[in-house]
Amino acid sequence: DRLFETYIAAPAAPEPIVGFKIMTRRLASALVGLIACSASTMLLLLSTSFSTRDDAKWTGGGHDTTPPPHGEDAEYDYITGSGAPYHPIDEFRIIGRYDEWSGGRIGSNDGLNESMVLGGEAGGANKARKGGKADSDDDPRRPKKRPKGEKWHGWDGHFHGTQPPKNEWWRNSNNCFAVDNICHRRKDNEWFYYPRRSGGDPFQPNMELKSAPAKYDGGTNSGERRISIKVSSSSILEPTEISYEEDGNAFVENDSNKTRCQISSRRHVVVQSMFNDMIGEFYSRSLLGLYRIMKEGADANRTNDGILPWEEDIQFYAHIAYGNKIMLDGHKLLLSGMLSNPDSPPPKSFLDLFVPTGVEHDSDDCQCYDKMVFCGYDVYTHHNNVLSKDLEPAVDVEDSYEINASVNRSFKYDPTTKYTLWSSNSIDGGVDMAICGRSNILDGGEYACQEWNGLRSHLGANVLRHYSTLEGDIANKRREYLLKIGFIDKDYSGNTKEFTVIGLTQRTYRRSWINLPDILEKCNAAAFERVICVEVNVEKTSSPFEQLILHRSLDVMIGVHGAQLTQAVLLPPHAHVLELLPWITDYIRGDWVRTTHVVTPLGVIFHNTDLNHLGYSLDRSSVPLCEGVPQDQEESCFLRRRKQFIWDNRDFIVESGIILRYIEKFVLLVRGKERTCNELKDALDDRFVIYNTWCVKPNYWFPGSWEGVKDCIYGSGYPIDHTDSAKKDAYLFDEREACCAAYQLLCQSETHDLQQSPQNTTLSLWHNYHPRTKRAKKRKMKSNILADQSFVQT
Repeated sequence: DRLFETYIAAPAAPEPIVGFKIMTRRLASALVGLIACSASTMLLLLSTSFSTRDDAKWTGGGHDTTPPPHGEDAEYDYITGSGAPYHPIDEFRIIGRYDEWSGGRIGSNDGLNESMVLGGEAGGANKARKGGKADSDDDPRRPKKRPKGEKWHGWDGHFHGTQPPKNEWWRNSNNCFAVDNICHRRKDNEWFYYPRRSGGDPFQPNMELKSAPAKYDGGTNSGERRISIKVSSSSILEPTEISYEEDGNAFVENDSNKTRCQISSRRHVVVQSMFNDMIGEFYSRSLLGLYRIMKEGADANRTNDGILPWEEDIQFYAHIAYGNKIMLDGHKLLLSGMLSNPDSPPPKSFLDLFVPTGVEHDSDDCQCYDKMVFCGYDVYTHHNNVLSKDLEPAVDVEDSYEINASVNRSFKYDPTTKYTLWSSNSIDGGVDMAICGRSNILDGGEYACQEWNGLRSHLGANVLRHYSTLEGDIANKRREYLLKIGFIDKDYSGNTKEFTVIGLTQRTYRRSWINLPDILEKCNAAAFERVICVEVNVEKTSSPFEQLILHRSLDVMIGVHGAQLTQAVLLPPHAHVLELLPWITDYIRGDWVRTTHVVTPLGVIFHNTDLNHLGYSLDRSSVPLCEGVPQDQEESCFLRRRKQFIWDNRDFIVESGIILRYIEKFVLLVRGKERTCNELKDALDDRFVIYNTWCVKPNYWFPGSWEGVKDCIYGSGYPIDHTDSAKKDAYLFDEREACCAAYQLLCQSETHDLQQSPQNTTLSLWHNYHPRTKRAKKRKMKSNILADQSFVQT
């Protein structure tokens, strides 16, 4: 704080030599405060300590340096500290037609209110009007999510059974927001609206997109401040101010600069969610919600003779809200799979719209968009003439069928309302893991949920359309593996499908597999028939397509719990995934990554898919820390090295016998053969857990539902573990009469006489979770009782 007051809020500096002496004294007086600061805080403060107002000069090393003119400081890099100095006193200079101090187009309102900050048009004039107050929702040095106003609950008709307009599928979500006919100049980060030539009234509200992320991880993940939008409904260019080009794809402003603005007719869709820099979180928080919304839009479009959402011409952007994170090839690969058109533009980082790397901005760098959609944002509203700082913090109102009347549900144009977009936890609420994948309720709910399977199938079908040579490229990749190990020679002419290719994931940074080379050597030297083990490291790939080939060429993928397993959703049909569960003690966080009574938060993405997903619980030997320390001193040793010991930071060791046993007892056991669920259960020891697999289940009579009627029905769709003798005796029966005798209420009504199939077994999906530990039982005893009661009642 002292540094901020001393340098950022200081008046103009005197002459160079005097200024240097004063600065030296001030730095010395501030050192006491710096000693108590963390290293990250010091870097943040020092990176802004030489910021300056336009009428000031700063001295550094005795050299007098004049800051760049207004509007040329948008390229400042907050990570490296390079670029032009940042003007912290002028945070909101990014709205409407650019004005450095008022923060936007010139308004006709002389009052110092938020309307002036948003800007307004006064006869097309572009005169400087200084003053105006900025929002105080977030800290300009470290933006945090502090929403104000009323929670906006989406477009009219949301969750009320009415269809949205044709081809506007985003209106199925209450955290997708869209504006029409908006323009942006990268230089000065200026946003404004342009008039629609025809086709109705555009939606062009007062709107601000905040740079603050939904949540922080410790003190390192501050918001990416370069991503920020502010635009006013009064910043609309008048038809007389512009001239459209003949093809209508651009217009020229009729001012002295003759600025040209290119118009993009395709949809531009920004997706955002909490922690979406991590691929696993991006998949579950962003893509699943996006898939849900587009799927609902497809149902509406089929009745409106519209094209399907994934057939549209869409430019996707991933908004990584954290300033020290970037968009990866994995983001681009998965996001591109949401569209079926092979000519769809590749996804981009949202940051590219603001500060594209290595590109110098021209003075007429202007891009316009017919439609821009923001998905993954909580939207709050308040009157435009009320400052945010004068509002009470917003209180979220949960979505329900009966929304409180005070909640703003209108999307009609209202120039007096401001919409503020804050980063949300997930798109459309994400997935309810208590129902879809991580449920303990014995009513069949965990088998009924098909959203993860739908998303995987959707991505798989689309990537095949995108890459017409994919099958040949996969065969070449597998042939390359086999040639390198010496399993085939150059004269081999097969398609390699007779071989089983097993990929073991490796990371260069954090969670490295220390003894992976040894395991690869032992695997390829083992007496397995037609089996090869290879390393899988996405950090060594150079493109999204290379990542796709890398994973699609595998039959089996093995790796420790974490983001590197996410791309297993790209494995070929009926592939295998072994998730190694980290060893976690009771006194260090991370217990959720080793659950065996339900699937892990990462493993849930494979739930009810065609993949065979197993887990294995690693033990103390997997942790290469505090080795040789007496057991009674181990805890204190780990706590002293806490940062290294936390599961998501530490490297790990896996005993080779675990991997070889899994390959022999499971992968090869089911290769080309259908096995009963009992065979799979008996083949592996208790350290393995079968999260999701396909096996032969016997048919039984059981209490359930047939065509909406509760009855005793026949088949293999029962939602219990038939290998558990106690559950089998209580719920599964060889004859209908026995089932009806046990559940008399189910058989009283007239029902269809279900004939017993001559085939007594069916290949079915099966989850064989472990019983709860004593620790979990204490936490969940009540929910278990309710779950059992729910099943009996059903």
